Amino acid sequence: EAEAEKMPGKLKVKIVAGRHLPVMDRASDLTDAFVEVKFGNTTFKTDVYLKSLNPQWNSEWFKFEVDDEDLQDEP
Repeated sequence: EAEAEKMPGKLKVKIVAGRHLPVMDRASDLTDAFVEVKFGNTTFKTDVYLKSLNPQWNSEWFKFEVDDEDLQDEP
């Protein structure tokens, strides 16, 4: 049986904000926050938002090149 043809596509992710993050710096009761997004072999990281438990990134779109089968659950 022939393998189905892959359908290329894009997955776009935008990081908007974090809420009620745990304190990581006991001296200031705050945290320096960032987000890492990984899909397949590609990783993106937001800028570090200094000293906040509720950071607001409103990041640019992180774009991943994907095949439709990458987005499907295992059978």
